[in-house]
Amino acid sequence: MTREYSVGILGMGGQGVVYAVTTLANALFRSGYYVSQLQSYGAEVRGGSVLAYVVYGEGPIENPFVESFNYLAILHPAGLKRWVKLAEGSEVVIVNEDLVPKELIRGSWIKAPLTKVAPSRESMAALGCFAGLGVVSINEVINALPHSRFREENVRAVREGYELIRKLVSR
Repeated sequence: MTREYSVGILGMGGQGVVYAVTTLANALFRSGYYVSQLQSYGAEVRGGSVLAYVVYGEGPIENPFVESFNYLAILHPAGLKRWVKLAEGSEVVIVNEDLVPKELIRGSWIKAPLTKVAPSRESMAALGCFAGLGVVSINEVINALPHSRFREENVRAVREGYELIRKLVSR
């Protein structure tokens, strides 16, 4: 059995969480990994909590369901409140300190001002953070971004997240 890794994003409907994780899944697939993507959100979609994640490895995915993540980004308290147990057991957690109240942030989590560096593009900044931590190359993330009228803004946000996490972890 090959080792499997998991990367997730918790947030709120409307933040592009599923879009970002779909992009990440495509980037990982383009990098030669087997990939399984899942998401969970309530009926209220916009404004409700959202969890989307990828499980990937060098062989077929045995079980795509996880109890914690290797890497997790928390963009909004709505996602954290619903899935706090998943977050607490995760190895590397990046939390958007601009939106998540201090009392919900655990000591070992990496506090990152994702909204400040990429307003309305926090999920794209999270992808840049994952690239900066070595999950996947930043070029693969950018190449996996769909061509749309927002592509340049998304590329900029990915780059901002990449630079941000590299500064934060080098301290």
